[in-house]
Amino acid sequence: MEGPFGRCLCSPLFTFQVGPDKKEITVHSFALAELSKSLNALINGEMIEAKTRRVDWSDVDLDTFTRLCEFAYLRDYTPPSFRIIEGYSPTLKSTKKALKRAKKKKAFKHGSNASIWGEPEPEPEPEPEPEPIPASDPEPFPEEAPDPESSSEVVLSGGLELPYKERSLWTQHLRDAFIETRFGSAPESEDSNNNFAPPKNSGPWEDFTPVFIDQARLYVLADKYGIESLRQLILSKLHATLTSFKLYHTGVAGVIEFVRFVYSNTPPNHGNNVDALRNLVARYLVSVLGQIGDSEAFRKLLEEGGGFVMDAWSIMWSADTRH
Repeated sequence: MEGPFGRCLCSPLFTFQVGPDKKEITVHSFALAELSKSLNALINGEMIEAKTRRVDWSDVDLDTFTRLCEFAYLRDYTPPSFRIIEGYSPTLKSTKKALKRAKKKKAFKHGSNASIWGEPEPEPEPEPEPEPIPASDPEPFPEEAPDPESSSEVVLSGGLELPYKERSLWTQHLRDAFIETRFGSAPESEDSNNNFAPPKNSGPWEDFTPVFIDQARLYVLADKYGIESLRQLILSKLHATLTSFKLYHTGVAGVIEFVRFVYSNTPPNHGNNVDALRNLVARYLVSVLGQIGDSEAFRKLLEEGGGFVMDAWSIMWSADTRH
């Protein structure tokens, strides 16, 4: 068969044993071997894996491998989904609807009761109307135009997006610089990737930790096997997601966890050799200093020291010398 897709379909099969349970997944060898020289050597080279057409990837989780295969076949991947934080109710409107449903259910139950003698039982005295759930007082917030996506109906404590506090470190400049900087790129052969619509959070009840960390896992795998096109796509999608990400008090811990994961699983920066994902997360965290600078989670991250502190300081120092 002619063409890349035809060669892919006709290529020998190759089995990956994925995850701690070593789940066997068989794919067309051409699809993955085309991604990089390292994968081509693994699949078609002289190593024992190429001879047996089987490799142990038990250190790679199933979701990460699935996204790798999706990229191998389609030159794109589907970002992971966010989680709902347990115990958080999105809006007051949904709470009111639930109360109305409960009220109707009670009314129907009482209206259907009758005595065995065919005469209706006396109707019970009406229960007192449930008191409305008061909205918590929001934290002080600078006056600005209302956000159409903001949750004016939120009944959570601290439900508003964290207020932005300007500092003499030109934090607004750092914020703008992150948004305007280009990180990564979509494959030129796939126009659809250029229209990527990043997932957006709409309230403090949405946990975006897996959205960030699971894509970082894919980046680490792509970096290990030299899949440059996938690395660039991940950087592009993460940057787009972080640019539109609204930082609530419930999201700070997830962002800090994301930074820790990246700095624990990527090579340290040496001179001009700067890991692209480290550069992205460091610049993002610096860009939101006006929101998290006084948070306990951020202070603990600084206390740990290490590569992040050095990278963050380098970014701030370079930016500050321009003013």
